[in-house]
Amino acid sequence: MADKVDDGRVSTIGEGGKRVWLYPKWIRGDKLNARGVVHWVLIVLLLIGPWIDIGGHPATRVDIPGRRLYFWGATLMATDGAYLLFLAGFVVFGVFFFTALFGRAWCGWTCPQTVFLESLIRPVERFIEGSASQRRKLDAGPWTGKKVAKKAAKYGFYLLFASAVGTTFTAYFLGRHGVLEAQLHPLSHPGGTATFLFITGLLLFDFAWFREQTCLVVCPYGRFQSVLLDEDSLAVGYDHHRGEPRGKVKDENAGDCVDCRACVTVCPTGIDIRKGAQMECIQCMACIDACTPIMKKLGREPNLIRLDSQRHLSSPKSSPKSSPKSSPKSDEVGFWRRALRPRVIAYGVGLVVVFSIMVFALGQRQPVGLDLHRMSGAPPYIALDEGRVQNSLEIRIQNRSAEPRAFQVSLVDGEGTELLVPGGELVVEAESTRQFPVFLIRAADLGDGQVVLEVSDDLGFSESVEIVFLAGSRGAP
Repeated sequence: MADKVDDGRVSTIGEGGKRVWLYPKWIRGDKLNARGVVHWVLIVLLLIGPWIDIGGHPATRVDIPGRRLYFWGATLMATDGAYLLFLAGFVVFGVFFFTALFGRAWCGWTCPQTVFLESLIRPVERFIEGSASQRRKLDAGPWTGKKVAKKAAKYGFYLLFASAVGTTFTAYFLGRHGVLEAQLHPLSHPGGTATFLFITGLLLFDFAWFREQTCLVVCPYGRFQSVLLDEDSLAVGYDHHRGEPRGKVKDENAGDCVDCRACVTVCPTGIDIRKGAQMECIQCMACIDACTPIMKKLGREPNLIRLDSQRHLSSPKSSPKSSPKSSPKSDEVGFWRRALRPRVIAYGVGLVVVFSIMVFALGQRQPVGLDLHRMSGAPPYIALDEGRVQNSLEIRIQNRSAEPRAFQVSLVDGEGTELLVPGGELVVEAESTRQFPVFLIRAADLGDGQVVLEVSDDLGFSESVEIVFLAGSRGAP
């Protein structure tokens, strides 16, 4: 195994560019307990979406053939694409706002990579192979029957979980019945089968080998965070004024840091937080939970490593050295300085505006969508006998509700115009779109003119649509 080189390069790169495998030590503290709760809530929400029903439909599904999106009781159809733009804007402004205010909370607390790796993969690895030192010794040792059994059990679980996520991801698109059919009969859904195999293989590769490299090499978030963060953004940081110079416990001239390296041994990306802000930090706060009990055991105040702003951490006044040594926690002035920064206000206003527009648009969304247009492939008008002209039209009715609707079409405004609706009543199934032919006939000498139709049903819906009647030329025979 390559030796780690401490020259400022990424911590998982050793001599000759070889991979340095990480063995983060497991520790439990208040921050990681809270993070674990968040992780498991997200895991459950992710995995149950396609498998439970809300309102007669899967809680979460992207039905591409049916052109529908089901999301926890809400149903969006193909014509509702504008709402997805609002949602995308809400996500973008949300990321900007919360990053500027709370730092990389997404990476350590809600990113799927961290959620899966820290709350499922590493715990199973510890359960099967033991502590960090035991895992390191196992990997360095010869291949024995015991080592083969442990590795087989570990990778077997990785494959099982990767398959579960791959199945669930595919079910988001095929539905639960479709994905199960695809797994029983792979050739019945080639696209679904290929998606399942790709996601499963990708996750297995990530869990078994790539791991933190996803954060360090692939993910762009750490690279553009410098655009979103400033001196007042919250970030996990080390208090240099209080901790330096490092020394022995009984050294009166030394700072609070006793160089125990507990913060380094627990880091899932292998960094030393004492070197300052680093792109590789995912703000998981494991180093805080590792440092806090050390400080308490030594009779010193915690928060040597804490979630704070760079401005506050770099101020000598925030880190008085006294006996017992202490550093203040987050203060109200610091909070309001962070919350009222121009960029936070700008991101917050954008977030509120986009969210308000989205809520307003959803509130104004009608249960029925209408569109009256000319029949495809038919001429604009047809000359009939007795000096009459016919326009062939189609009315498109989208029923967005969860029950069938029967519609009637009537003529509201169009003097001298006759309306013909084949079949009379127009029935549209729940969450479906249908097109029906309608015909308008009027005397040619009336010329072109605006015609208004009213579409109503027995559930109280009523809306008007209009179109220009084309007669060719006035006085045409």
